[in-house]
Parts: sequence; structure tokens; C-alpha cells
Amino acid sequence: MEESNFEPDRNAGKDSLSMIILAGGLSRRMGTDKSDLRYRDQTFLDIQIEKGRKLGIEDILVSGYRGLECQVPVVMDRLKERGPLGGMEACFGCARHERCLVLSVDTPLVSVSELQKLIQRDRESSNLITILRHGEKQEPLIGVYSTMLSESIAAALAKGNGSVFAFLKKTGYGEYESTGNELQFQNINEKADYRRLQEKL
Repeated sequence: MEESNFEPDRNAGKDSLSMIILAGGLSRRMGTDKSDLRYRDQTFLDIQIEKGRKLGIEDILVSGYRGLECQVPVVMDRLKERGPLGGMEACFGCARHERCLVLSVDTPLVSVSELQKLIQRDRESSNLITILRHGEKQEPLIGVYSTMLSESIAAALAKGNGSVFAFLKKTGYGEYESTGNELQFQNINEKADYRRLQEKL
């Protein structure tokens, strides 16, 4: 498992992307690390890494992974047990590019085409953050973020504010509204979720 020692390149525009896969959750409801669960002969983690590569992203980082096998650099949280924001804060400081696709490891069904549309929507906007929305539900862990937000996130965490939605509300954000199949956005958080996923095979 590699440790990241990348030097960030903040001069690239919106056409250059890094990617963060959030894989540092404690998986209490699942009872085992969700990153290593398998679907169609791949782990959830490898499925998400493959999506980044299909999108042409070369700088892919994994946040908080505690397993033994990872194809790309792993970045551990600087501020421990602060949830997804803690993972983003650490990874933003290591990302090569100013824009970063953020994707949680437990949404293995989200399609590459939806991520492409999200990225395109972000490129057309001037927002620091663009998140995906489907129906009435927002997905802050499927989004494109400016890595320049690292200091703002660290300040929020230092004050004990670890809510992603609270940070979004304070910072401001745009949305990509998906009209795709709702099932692809399912979070696989519990054993029952994983069992239903396996039954689809």
C-alpha cells in the first residue's frame, strides 16, 4: 500500500482533475470494511478506481483505507475521526490539481456517464463545489470540489463542525441534477443492502 507524497499543482484549470475515493469509514453497520466488499469480481474500492481511470483521471487518491491492497496512493486523516470532511481535508493537501472529484467507496453502482455529466456541469459553473442531486436527495460525497477549500475545512473541523452539509451551506455550492436511474446512487451501508446488491447478480 503506497503512501502519498505528491506535490500539488495548483496551476491547472478545470480541465485537469484529481480524484478522492472516501474509504475511511468505520463500517459499523456493515461489520466489515466496505472497501473490500466484492461485486462482479471486483472490490468496491477497485470499482471506484476503475471509474476514475475511465474518466481519464491520473491523480487518484484513496482516503483512510486501512486494508492491505490498494493500487493507488492512500492518504490517512491528519485530524482523526472527523468523518468525510477529515478525509477531504487531508487529501486536498496532496492532490495535484485544483479541482477534485470526490466519490464515496460505498456507491459502487454510480455510472461513469453520470460522473462525466457532473464534471461537465462543474466546468460550466463558477462554484467552488458542485454536488450531484437525484430527485429530492443531495449527494455531497459525489461531487467536484476545489482543493483550495482545505484550510476552510480544517478551520471548521477545529471548531468541532464536522457536518458536510453545514460546510456546504456556509461555503455555497452548485448542483448537477441527475435524471438517471435512482438505483445507481444507493449507498451500501448495511448487510441487508449488500445482500440485495448480490441478489442482482
